[in-house]
Amino acid sequence: MKNLLDVSRIQLKNIPCIYIKPVFNMEEVPTIIYYHGWESNKDKNLFLGKILAVHGYNVIMPDAIHHGERCKLEKYGVQELRKYFWEVVLNTVKEYETLINAAVDRLGISRDRLAVMGHSMGGFIASGIFASNDEIKCLINMNGAGAWQKAEMIFKAVDYEGKGMADKKQLEEMANYDPLSRKDALYPRPILLLHGDADTSVPIDIQRYFYDEIKELYKDKAERLKFVIEPKLNHYKTLGMMEETLAWLEKYL
Repeated sequence: MKNLLDVSRIQLKNIPCIYIKPVFNMEEVPTIIYYHGWESNKDKNLFLGKILAVHGYNVIMPDAIHHGERCKLEKYGVQELRKYFWEVVLNTVKEYETLINAAVDRLGISRDRLAVMGHSMGGFIASGIFASNDEIKCLINMNGAGAWQKAEMIFKAVDYEGKGMADKKQLEEMANYDPLSRKDALYPRPILLLHGDADTSVPIDIQRYFYDEIKELYKDKAERLKFVIEPKLNHYKTLGMMEETLAWLEKYL
């Protein structure tokens, strides 16, 4: 894999990223922007990025705020999750335009063949970006959620203090950026949802709700919306998920 890929650390408008480019293909190739989960960072997902790139894709992996090289927190406990989760999600969605403009200018990637992908918190982020940017061709969401307000309701219900994770301002922003608030902008672009049915971090009911809310939109192109449920799987990525992802990208990107 070493001789097939060019891996570099770059700053895209002060956003630290890993950029992986296949060197075996001189043609213009599609680009995937991959978002990591809570407590993770770009470096922890480098191998996943290489798997995507060796199949013929440019891969950009940014650090979210409060992660990696961007003022990493001292710890990522329950209190930190409550305080920072939605701040990270909303900030990353809003800074996407800055990121992609810098990527086009500096790296020469094409806007015509873009996909967004994320795991866990990164799935929330990728879904929000996808809903807000109609130039993006397809979405892959692993163990994340596309129904933000529903997610906050469930987080609040299971919080032992009943607080939830969003303050008043974030609730207002969430209502605006929630992919379900912009669901008419999703169709007919392809969406792949991958989730374990025993997920204790992001309960599958949140993603099932999102799927149920948008499947009517896709009734004329049902093959462009796919919800793959992994039995007895908690909050993990699997080889099966990667196989589904690569097949989806090959078909739609």
